[in-house]
Amino acid sequence: MKIISLLNFKGGVGKTTSTHSIGAALSNFGKKILLIDLDPQGTLTFLSTDKNIENSSTELLFHKITPEECILKETEFDIIPSSIKLATSELELNGHYGKEFKLKTALESLKDSYDYILIDCPPSLSVFTLNALTASTDLIIPCECELASLEGLELLLATLGTPIKALNPDLKILGILPTKLDGRKNISREVYETLQEEHKNLLPPIRINSKLSELGIEKVSIFKYDKNSNGAKDYFKVAQVILDVKA
Repeated sequence: MKIISLLNFKGGVGKTTSTHSIGAALSNFGKKILLIDLDPQGTLTFLSTDKNIENSSTELLFHKITPEECILKETEFDIIPSSIKLATSELELNGHYGKEFKLKTALESLKDSYDYILIDCPPSLSVFTLNALTASTDLIIPCECELASLEGLELLLATLGTPIKALNPDLKILGILPTKLDGRKNISREVYETLQEEHKNLLPPIRINSKLSELGIEKVSIFKYDKNSNGAKDYFKVAQVILDVKA
């Protein structure tokens, strides 16, 4: 089982959309997928389900119930949702012994249940993010094709070095994911070209696509919403790279 965290400290880079869409893309390849929403904002949960939330990632982190009791079954993947309780529980979790290992321990019982677990991290180096990094086998860093995101990428990579070395030295950076690539804008193309020059582990780019911003309307993935859209085609290519499947 692979556990992949998606992380960037900058908001609006397509982190949550990418978690949702990569999960759906992998599901299209017949893989069993679980998404975990560790962001107190709960955007991944909003995109994924209309169901009432009784148990969430908060209960999972505090080991109050089993992971199976937190899981909501959806059409394309399963999800452990977030709730407002997560936003108020950070201080309490910081007081727990072994606080960074809570998620890793909780997920051990699921190792034979899923092919991939994707974690949507909050946009900060919080205790929730540290739990995700500790539990994960791989990391994907979405980077918007804008100058501010490019400048923040190196700082992010430098910042992650110490916690990864201390908590999970085997964690691999699966790739940098260029998002919101707009071929009509010179700066967007230039940022993408710079990413190509500076990072060998660059994933296929995600072109800017209005369909991706509409996903919360129907609570379905881009593949169910518009399988012929650029968004669907681009995330399908990302899944192919993750699975090492030839186009």
